[in-house]
Amino acid sequence: MNIPIRLLVPAVAAAALLTAACGSQEEPPAERVFLGPPWTGDERYTYDLLASGREPYGTCILETDVESAPGVTTLSRLCSDEPGPHRDDGTAEVDGQTLEPLRSTRVQTDAEKNRRISFTATYEYPIVKFQADENGKLRQTERDLPQPTASNPDPAYYDDETMLWLVRGIELRTGYQGTYRNVSAATGAVFDVKLRVEGEEEVTVPAGTFRTWKIRISTSTITQFAWVEAEAPHRVIKARVHGLQDVDYVLSGSERP
Repeated sequence: MNIPIRLLVPAVAAAALLTAACGSQEEPPAERVFLGPPWTGDERYTYDLLASGREPYGTCILETDVESAPGVTTLSRLCSDEPGPHRDDGTAEVDGQTLEPLRSTRVQTDAEKNRRISFTATYEYPIVKFQADENGKLRQTERDLPQPTASNPDPAYYDDETMLWLVRGIELRTGYQGTYRNVSAATGAVFDVKLRVEGEEEVTVPAGTFRTWKIRISTSTITQFAWVEAEAPHRVIKARVHGLQDVDYVLSGSERP
C-alpha cells in the first residue's frame, strides 16, 4: 500500500532500491487469491488520511474505471496533502476479471522543490520491466514473474497499486489465509505477501458505521490492515498502512462518476 510522499522512504532511496532489485529470490507459493471483482460499475471513493490514526494529513480518491479498454479495468489512487505541495498518485491497468496486472505507474511530486519521480512497471510475461524517472534521470531493471510448476500450475501475481482493490475480492470469512506475489514499481521488487481474515468488526468513519471484515496484510518486515465492508461491493471502509509512521485511510464519501 502507498501513502503520500512525506511519509515514505525518500524518493531517491526508492530509486536506489530499483537499481539493486534484480537479485535472485526463492519462489513463494504465488496463490491466486483474487476471486473476482465485487464492483459492478465505475466507482469514486474519497478518504481522509490520518497520520498515526488521529492527525489529519490529506485526502485520497480511489477510482475504478471498469471498462477503460475492452477487458481492461483501470484503478487509480490519487492522494495529496493539500494545501501542501505533495502528491502521490498511482494507476494500474489490470485484467477486468482476474486483476492480473498489465501496467502500473506511480508518480510522486513535490511542488516546493520542483521534484518529480515516476515509477513504471510494464508486464511482458514472463518478466516485468521497471523504470524510475527522477527529473529525467532514468533507471531500469527487470524481474522474473512466477512461472508454472508441477506443484503450482497456475501461479498468480498482483501489482502493489491494486492492494486496496485486491482485498475486496478475496474470500471473506474468518480464518481465511492466502499468500501471493506482490510486484512493486516503486522499489523494483517482487516479494511475498500474506493475507489473513481475522474476523468481523464494526467500524465508524466519517461516512458512517459499517460491519466489516478485518484483514491482516503482512510481508517479512511490515504488517498492515484493511477493514472491508461485509456487504457487497465490499468497499474498503478503513485501511492502516505503514510508512515512516502509520496512516489511516478512512472513508468519507462515495459517488458514481
